[in-house]
Amino acid sequence: MNKIKTTAIFFIISLFLTKTAYVESAEVILSEQIAKGKDLFVNETFAGNGRTCSTCHRLDNNHTIDPKYITQLPDSDPLFIAETNPDLAELERPKLLRQFGLILANVDGFDKPGVLRGVPHLLGLKASITPEEEFEGTVVKHALGWSADGSPNDGSLHQFTVGAITQHFPKTLNRKVGIDFRLPTDDESKALEAYMLSLGRSEELDLDSMFFSSPIVQKGRELFHSKEPGTGQCKGCHLNGGANSSSSLQNGNRDTGVENMPDSPLKLVWKSVPHDGGFGQEKQNECGWFKNQPCYGNYEFNMTTVVEAADTPPFFHNNSVSTIEEAVAFYNSNAFHQSPGANPADPSDPDSVCERCIHLEPTQVTAIALFLRTINAMENIRSSNALELHLEQLTKKERQEQLALAIAETTDAIEVLEGGAIIPNPESVKLLRKALKYEEIALNSRYKIEALKLITQAIAFKSQANDLLLDSSKN
Repeated sequence: MNKIKTTAIFFIISLFLTKTAYVESAEVILSEQIAKGKDLFVNETFAGNGRTCSTCHRLDNNHTIDPKYITQLPDSDPLFIAETNPDLAELERPKLLRQFGLILANVDGFDKPGVLRGVPHLLGLKASITPEEEFEGTVVKHALGWSADGSPNDGSLHQFTVGAITQHFPKTLNRKVGIDFRLPTDDESKALEAYMLSLGRSEELDLDSMFFSSPIVQKGRELFHSKEPGTGQCKGCHLNGGANSSSSLQNGNRDTGVENMPDSPLKLVWKSVPHDGGFGQEKQNECGWFKNQPCYGNYEFNMTTVVEAADTPPFFHNNSVSTIEEAVAFYNSNAFHQSPGANPADPSDPDSVCERCIHLEPTQVTAIALFLRTINAMENIRSSNALELHLEQLTKKERQEQLALAIAETTDAIEVLEGGAIIPNPESVKLLRKALKYEEIALNSRYKIEALKLITQAIAFKSQANDLLLDSSKN
């Protein structure tokens, strides 16, 4: 072999090895960054009032909180700091926090009345936070929070923590940096960003190629995954069950009339609740059902992913309905039909047609809800198995913590499938219950080898449960 050829071969091998080493190094660096971000998320108070990111985004509750979860917390929990610290008495509305799971958010500025919003989960952010370029994308880098403008400065996930700390972590409502809290360093923000982007799904489903064993669930999929009149027309705003428009393939804001529902439970409990104007800070004076209330924004809220919806109730930005069935049925309501999101008929023109008014029969509402419960359970199974696949590499403490999170996902899958009036796949539920028993025994096992064997069997049961949800002849 001549010298030139030999040199070329060694050069190519060198490039290959360098590239391989670079990829491995990048993966290691990212993994370390995610681990650092998780530690900050769970433990770092940023010299504030004792709250951490996980105070509101609980790891064992899909990175959110809800009224049911809140009832299980002791009064000493930092979530209730407004009840025990006089300096923070106006940080929250304790009654509404406990009853509705609503957090006070000064999204329009601290000189404006705060609005009451549920805590959005943080799952699948990687696939759902690119704003529609010609609209929100001109203002914010990422679509975050309920109205896409949940982050300060450039509106990015990188800056999201700055807004969260300033809003929820201060020692007093003066909110002085360096006195009431400290801001994250650039490295801390990057680590927190990496952690949040690692949560949940990294890819969208492909509903065009998914078929379900239950004819009810399959009908729900057909009604959901369509833009045609006579269906749920859900595909337009929730392509593949995500949070992206089927037209722009990006996350957009829409005015669907949720804020205008009559007899809102929140407004029945607190009649003076400020009207939430959604995206932006422009003052409006025609908000609410009677168009006579002030608010700040353009009336629009961003589209949220629905793959994870069934086990993260209540629903909508104000936690106004409690079940996935009620959330689907909302789109039959006058509040939606009279909203810009429905492109309503012109009342002054008797021949006009409401292009996107939805009229679902109760049986169709049930079918769509059961479809959403099924894909949610499938995501629970995927997440639970992913958490358990590499437990042998962890310390006993780390293994138990991660297994506990996997158990929470398995439990969610069971609750979601059993939560509807109909259980289309009881065989899957039985297998998930078997898996849960094995996981619980493994969690309490003193022996690593025994625990890992139990977990392997649990993964197999869950995988079988998942397969039974699908039509094996078509998938």
